[in-house]
Amino acid sequence: MSLGGIGDLMKLVGQAGKIRENMEQVREKAQKRVVAGEAGGGLVKVRANGLGEVLEVTLEAEALKDPESLGPLIASAVNIALKKGKEAMVEDTREAMGGIDLPPGMPGF
Repeated sequence: MSLGGIGDLMKLVGQAGKIRENMEQVREKAQKRVVAGEAGGGLVKVRANGLGEVLEVTLEAEALKDPESLGPLIASAVNIALKKGKEAMVEDTREAMGGIDLPPGMPGF
């Protein structure tokens, strides 16, 4: 770790209470955020929140005509929605951290 990294770490430790509060706000925002994913040209639609919880799956009648493709379409739509939610949470986390760069692998990154 470079000396600059140590300074950032000390800054982070000094701001722990504020960061904890900000991260709780990020979590609340993520829980309320609704993201969508769709696959098969809209035959399968998924709504999820920013915490990665699937809220709704909608299937068009035409999607039921090909049961073998239904599983992959649902998986694709879910993955698209969850990716959108994760990307939004990463951005919200960065903002809550006040520009402090955390090492890769830290929560939200």
